[in-house]
Amino acid sequence: MSERTPDDIARPAREHIVIGKTVEQRQLPWGAIFLGSFGALLLALLFSPGMPLEWKMYAVVHGICAQQHNIFVGGLQFPLCARNSGIYLSFMLTFLYLYAIGRGRAGKIPPWHISLTLLAFVGIMAIDGFNSLLLDLGLPNWYTPDNFLRTLTGMGMGITIATALHLVLNNTLRQNVDPQQPIFASWWELIGIIAIDLLALAAIYGNLGITFWPLAFLAFFGILGVLYLVSLLLTSLFMGYEGKVISLRQLAAPATIALIPTLLIAGVMSWLRFWMESMGLIL
Repeated sequence: MSERTPDDIARPAREHIVIGKTVEQRQLPWGAIFLGSFGALLLALLFSPGMPLEWKMYAVVHGICAQQHNIFVGGLQFPLCARNSGIYLSFMLTFLYLYAIGRGRAGKIPPWHISLTLLAFVGIMAIDGFNSLLLDLGLPNWYTPDNFLRTLTGMGMGITIATALHLVLNNTLRQNVDPQQPIFASWWELIGIIAIDLLALAAIYGNLGITFWPLAFLAFFGILGVLYLVSLLLTSLFMGYEGKVISLRQLAAPATIALIPTLLIAGVMSWLRFWMESMGLIL
């Protein structure tokens, strides 16, 4: 049997490199596609004619938000109702806050006392929501609900949702998740986001008109963001990204594809609700 030359030994490695480069060259520029798609959608929202911007936002989420007990700031109506404004505004603020305090790779639930507090936020909102429902149904209720309480209790729920979803995304998709780093490590970290939420609450109910657009956009993208992140998670799992993500840039392909179910769900549900209202099926 003839001996293999160094060239014979090196040839499979060279072929592997060539094949790898060819596959890489054939891959679509998903990062640019995502930015272009998101930019086009944002421009369509901002500049499409026919309705004021706040009503276009209202229409987009009309099928996924009750839009009752609405709140106004500076004479403009929020696209979401009072409770959902609190939930999804807080959700967005919490998500941004977690990255700002260095919890981007955190994969551990908070200490038990903080976890119980987050669960208590859910219970408090449930109590206030049920009390409000009793009033809407004309039944005896425990206390007089108002939009301030709806937004305040919703904000606690938003913190909990952001914490849970962040944990699920990190532990499902990240390869470099830090299993020893809790989402909130101390009371001070939790108090930090609560303080930010309370400032937003004060701006809303202090009728600080200059804050309408930033807060309305945060709430608007918060409710769509939850829908989008769930779509992103499912899309990423279907495409085989489980436990493989080191950099968020790796998610460019599933992030682009996840825009499709997000838009379809929001669009179809909004159209369906407008149609049902036009037919007198719902108020």
